Amino acid sequence: MTNNNNELGGETIELVRKLKEKGILFTFATQRIHSSVVDFAKELNIDIPIISVNGALIKDLKENVISTSTIKPKYVKKAIHYAEKYFVRIALCYGDEIVYTESNSVIRDFMYRLGTDYSLVDSYYDYLDNVLEIIMLGNEKQTIKFIQKKMNYPLKIFHTAKYFRSSSKHGVYHLEVRKSGTSKKTGMQKLTRHLGFRKRQVAALGDWFNDRDLFEYGGYNVALQNAVAELKLKADYVTERTNEEDGVAEFLKLVYDAQ
Repeated sequence: MTNNNNELGGETIELVRKLKEKGILFTFATQRIHSSVVDFAKELNIDIPIISVNGALIKDLKENVISTSTIKPKYVKKAIHYAEKYFVRIALCYGDEIVYTESNSVIRDFMYRLGTDYSLVDSYYDYLDNVLEIIMLGNEKQTIKFIQKKMNYPLKIFHTAKYFRSSSKHGVYHLEVRKSGTSKKTGMQKLTRHLGFRKRQVAALGDWFNDRDLFEYGGYNVALQNAVAELKLKADYVTERTNEEDGVAEFLKLVYDAQ
């Protein structure tokens, strides 16, 4: 996990290297798009697939795709319709970029997706295929929840809309739409099955609400000191250090010493 400057801790980098020599593997399970974590994966010499876009894409650095979950174009159109009707900002996520239109340009300032490549496009209707996630932002919670209800019913068997408040912008509410059954939890299930591991062999580290699904997977859950209270309650271990203090390294040192 990175600090607030989007940097990996030096101690974490060193411990990952040492633990890899002992056969312990590492990867990311993130809400970010795949391309935005590639440099981190290279820095840590990660050679197993990465879970990105909240589980919608599982792909390694050699472009081998283990799993991809895209939203059907007709449902992308439905989301665009509601965004335009209720004056909500919207963007479309792919594995390598997030696209936005000029009228939605403010969305870049309100999305906490560090290291992401954004592309300005003339119309969303030229980009309906291969969408992994739809992101909608608004200042009115009731409007976002109304659109969530409209997107979920009666189509929840095809895609799922989840809303949460922004972690970095006060008074901003997010709505994320993905193919049904897509989450960090299901992504981890697919990856561990692909690697031949059992969930008791997996440790997950997290700090924000979008890590809830990951903590439901099982295995051993670690919350950083700056994590939201809900994750701390679900955690098997809570670090004394925050992400700004390289809290990940605190746990990795415990693992290393136990080897």
